[in-house]
Amino acid sequence: MSEVVVKLALSGFKKALELTRKITDEAIKELGSDQTVEVLDTAYNVPSYHILTGKKIEKLGDIPKILDELEESVYRKCILHKMYLGKEPTIENALEAGLATLILADIIEVIKYVKTPKPYKPPYSGFISDSQIRALGVSLASGKIPGIVVVLGKAPSDEAAGKMGKEIQGLGMLGLLVGAVVEQMRRAGVRVGAEYNLIPLGDTITSAVHAASVALRVSTIFGSLKPGDREKIREYIKERVPAFVIALGPLDDITVAAGAGVIAIGLPVLTDQPVPEIPNALVPVRPEEAISKGCELRNIKIKPVKLEIPIAYGPVFEGKAIRKHDMYVEFGGGRSPAFELVVTKPLREVKDGKIEVIGPEIDEMKEGKAHPLGIVVYIAGKKMKKEYEPIIERRIHEYINYGEDTWHIGSRDICWIRISKEGYKKGFKIRHFGVILYTMIKKDFSAIVDKVQVKLITDKDEVLKAREEARKFYAERDARIAALTDESVDVFYSCTLCQSFAPNHVCIITPERPGLCGAVYYLDAKASHELQPEGPNQPVPKGKCLDPVKGEWEGVNKFVYEASHHATKRYHLYSALTYPITSCGCFECVLIASFETNGFIIIPREYVGDNPIGLRFSTLAGMIGGGKQASGTVGICKRYIVSRKFFKADGGIKRVVWMPKSLKEELKEDIIKRGKEEGIPDLYDKIADETVAKTMDELLEYLKKVDHPALKMTPLEKLMEYPG
Repeated sequence: MSEVVVKLALSGFKKALELTRKITDEAIKELGSDQTVEVLDTAYNVPSYHILTGKKIEKLGDIPKILDELEESVYRKCILHKMYLGKEPTIENALEAGLATLILADIIEVIKYVKTPKPYKPPYSGFISDSQIRALGVSLASGKIPGIVVVLGKAPSDEAAGKMGKEIQGLGMLGLLVGAVVEQMRRAGVRVGAEYNLIPLGDTITSAVHAASVALRVSTIFGSLKPGDREKIREYIKERVPAFVIALGPLDDITVAAGAGVIAIGLPVLTDQPVPEIPNALVPVRPEEAISKGCELRNIKIKPVKLEIPIAYGPVFEGKAIRKHDMYVEFGGGRSPAFELVVTKPLREVKDGKIEVIGPEIDEMKEGKAHPLGIVVYIAGKKMKKEYEPIIERRIHEYINYGEDTWHIGSRDICWIRISKEGYKKGFKIRHFGVILYTMIKKDFSAIVDKVQVKLITDKDEVLKAREEARKFYAERDARIAALTDESVDVFYSCTLCQSFAPNHVCIITPERPGLCGAVYYLDAKASHELQPEGPNQPVPKGKCLDPVKGEWEGVNKFVYEASHHATKRYHLYSALTYPITSCGCFECVLIASFETNGFIIIPREYVGDNPIGLRFSTLAGMIGGGKQASGTVGICKRYIVSRKFFKADGGIKRVVWMPKSLKEELKEDIIKRGKEEGIPDLYDKIADETVAKTMDELLEYLKKVDHPALKMTPLEKLMEYPG
């Protein structure tokens, strides 16, 4: 790093320090020195400071002393370097100033949130919460999002910014945007926002710290590293976080200082400005080559999908919504008959690539109305099996959602699909659904699928007739899956997909216990192994049963011990209290053993309201994530709650005393069914939610009022056993 760049980094730190002092003094004058310092939905307070130092900033009055410490740390090292070595400040001094600058930027940003809970106005998002990071972790671990690009500054032109935005979206990456480039992309016609995986963080350089904060928190949330262990955190980010920064336009001294901080935490910075190159750290590059060069530096492998359709397409669009006022036509959703089905046929009966539309095309449909639609996909392959049908069928949901102007929720005969007005203007037709499904199924399932043929039915009478046939297939599948129990198989499956973030975590998937993320079921894992024998889903022979009640097998323990790098010795698959499965960070819910109520409290990721525990999901998840084995607090998926094996050693579903109303309603039919099977037909009503209990006292009062069965069960304390 040249002397000029080093001086710029130190100068930038000094300016950032002066600005932070000014903002802090104003905040203390306005709010008082005892004002709590925090941002909602994070366990990390001021994330950069907490993770880099291992300490927390509790109150505004703490900040002036911390600023003095940062100043002393940066300049003391510079002075000592010159005093004892006789040299001017070097790269090490610049990197130290960079880390301090990140902390200063974070303090400035957090003070914004102290003053008002929502300091950012659309299109800017500001702080990215712990829960958003955990959801992002699932997508990164699965490869759905191959990497993260942070773009800050101002591109040479709106056109250049637009091309960069489209390239990020086309590659399925997540873009975090800061500065003028946001409006440049919008003027170029690029859609930005979380639903399009181009998130504008803010319009000032301090907003960029929210991107650095993501990388830092990933190391502790998924890597289970301790805040303050700076070297291990840097190594983790460098090796495991697939991200890089692109700095566009002139680099002022504060931007250079912030860039030095980013490099110091393990991420490379690419810039279109003439700077001296530091291999794999600071790289000058032309804007049009920045993304490909960044992917090369971070070893991000991407295989873009090319489809002959008139709309943009890729995983980046999966989370977007098409509102009613933006919709041209819709199908299903209770508004019209619709269904989707994948059927296996002999090779001779499937004409590869054939796509037919039976009934009206979109040009013949009335705008703004619901129309019938049946999607039937015929598949043939020498290695294709009937049990793969529902696995491929479930992928229809994401394949349709990958379209920039198409939208899908639900499945089977309760699917709901929309095409936007923009999509219609661009020329999207019903037949293009067939193009999407044909291309993506052939791409993702090439190991088992040789031929794909798609029939799209829009004639109402034909849809109704075909739907009845489809329902016979659904019923046959359900009966086959229902017969699959933990006792009926000799092999379970592992999932180590999340070891990219939680290195010692091992998920064990059984017929009656899906993966913690809720995305991988037993047949999914089985199919995944057959498709990728060396992949994350490996067969786990059960071996000798050591405890049928707690769910312990010799073969499972042996596999887990090796796959967890000797971190975990035993699993009790049917207990949350003794040797439970470890938790990665991607789980759908946290289950907490409540000794006060003698039952289980369940909090899903998306719930942010009050709960009797008094802690948010993100805080609880931070306590158990990263592959820890924590008795009494475990991560689970939603569907496991209504499994017959749901922690049966601890009392099963009868132990559940509280969950949010939204989750209760989502699982209502199955909770009622399980309650009847357990001899408590009114169990659904006995389980409390936030409408009747937000505190522990209110919960206890309600449980006594309804005579909840957990109150009469064996005390949880007598069942607990702490791994050690």
